[in-house]
Amino acid sequence: MKKQKIDLRFKNFKPKDYLNEYYSRIGSENFNLLKFFAEAYKLVPKNSLVLEFGGGPTLFSLISAAPVAKEIHFSDYLDINLNEAKLWKNKSPKAFDWSSFVRTTLKIEGLNKINAKDIETRENLLRKRLTKFLHCDAFKKFPLGKKYSDFYDVVSVNGVLDSITAGKKIWEILLQNLSTLLKKKGMLVMYALKDAAYWRSGERIFPAVNLNEKDIKIALSKLGFKIVYISSIPAEVIDEKAENYEGYKGFIFVCAKKT
Repeated sequence: MKKQKIDLRFKNFKPKDYLNEYYSRIGSENFNLLKFFAEAYKLVPKNSLVLEFGGGPTLFSLISAAPVAKEIHFSDYLDINLNEAKLWKNKSPKAFDWSSFVRTTLKIEGLNKINAKDIETRENLLRKRLTKFLHCDAFKKFPLGKKYSDFYDVVSVNGVLDSITAGKKIWEILLQNLSTLLKKKGMLVMYALKDAAYWRSGERIFPAVNLNEKDIKIALSKLGFKIVYISSIPAEVIDEKAENYEGYKGFIFVCAKKT
């Protein structure tokens, strides 16, 4: 693939293209993402107030959150992404179909003989839990405004902070900004790209920070987080010369408690 200029402002981001490229099937990457969220939300107390920060146009990370959340606030920087999430909540025929992700999540959670009713029940529960759609900006000290400081029991941020800048120092600042949203003893649920140079959607190239597990451990420790869980998996394609190489070598999964 011929590498294009990196789009730092996301002017050319197209939600539908992104969804079709990354979520049209459940390969090893997506299966392991769903497995991580199923495990992560076992660590979360029931009736938690959950924030999905920078959710993009996706909802798969919240399928396992729905049973333990009293409310879920969904945020993103781009209005087109918020609109995509709202389409699904409102059962629009134009919405992306997440039913295969729901089915797989239910299977991971241990439900046997899953039928259409089981899928519909979980989808409707998630729709009910999604109560607010908010504009966020990770580059601001208070990403949702001061009124949301120390506000949430859980902040879920997935492939976001590491995918909107290429600078590690900037990433650390973004992580610090994000931490203001969590209550004391609140849980951070996060995955980040591992050993990334960039990430892409179609022919469009977007920034990424080159991170490993040590980077994340150090950054979270500086902010007063205690890591509860950390692991990593390889990407489906790790050969940089491959036509379908996405720009990263794997994923790092983290759950950490704010102390």
